[in-house]
Amino acid sequence: MKLKLCCWMLCLLAPLASANSLCPSPLRVGFDNWPPYHYYAGTAAGQKELRGFAVEALTAMLKRLDCKASYVEMPWKRVLHGLSLGSVDIAMEAYFNEDRARYAWFSDAYNPGRSALWIRKSSSYPETDLASWLASGHTLGITKDYYYGAEISELLRRYAAQVSVVNDEQNYGKLVLGRIDGFLGDVLATPWGLKEEGLSDLIVPHTMAVYEAPTFFMFSKKRLSPEFVSAFNRELAEFKATNEYDIIWRRYAPAS
Repeated sequence: MKLKLCCWMLCLLAPLASANSLCPSPLRVGFDNWPPYHYYAGTAAGQKELRGFAVEALTAMLKRLDCKASYVEMPWKRVLHGLSLGSVDIAMEAYFNEDRARYAWFSDAYNPGRSALWIRKSSSYPETDLASWLASGHTLGITKDYYYGAEISELLRRYAAQVSVVNDEQNYGKLVLGRIDGFLGDVLATPWGLKEEGLSDLIVPHTMAVYEAPTFFMFSKKRLSPEFVSAFNRELAEFKATNEYDIIWRRYAPAS
């Protein structure tokens, strides 16, 4: 009788074990402060609430997989180091490169990763692409440790004498002061940064298309399996086909 009871209990517990076998609980998600992708915002009750396009997208995926997560704020380099060691399970809003692929799996792309050339509102440039704009002698600011894709990176090397590498806020200030003619910035993050600095009325995106480099979620190879990545990608494909994805995007996209 006892043997039958044990077997019956194991049968009941098996689906639960199977459902949770994909993800250690809770998954540890490392992130740095980069609105509107992942950031803390104050609430009416005076509390801090984690928000962002990447946070909401990841939360939706993990809910579909019945996985729990804890979010830990840290510098981006520590996030990547944690992934390599297995002390961090997931990173958000990441570009692919071969070095990172040594220690992390990548999801399918979830964000098109568009960037624009941002200029002073009072300026007017007739060029229709970044190559011709730089060839005209204009000076450009780019963000330190930001990946611009192979084609743009080669262009930046070619015109290195006209390119300065600083952080986002320094690019804003240099542009306003006329020390550079433009800078490259993410189409979601830059409007948020400019609003924070009170510069939204002074700096605008040029109409030229600069580049599109999709971004991904990263998963530690020491903690998560290829089976987890496959399941995540299946849910991601279904999620992107729903209006839920579009609703989240519009929540953080600049007003047109």
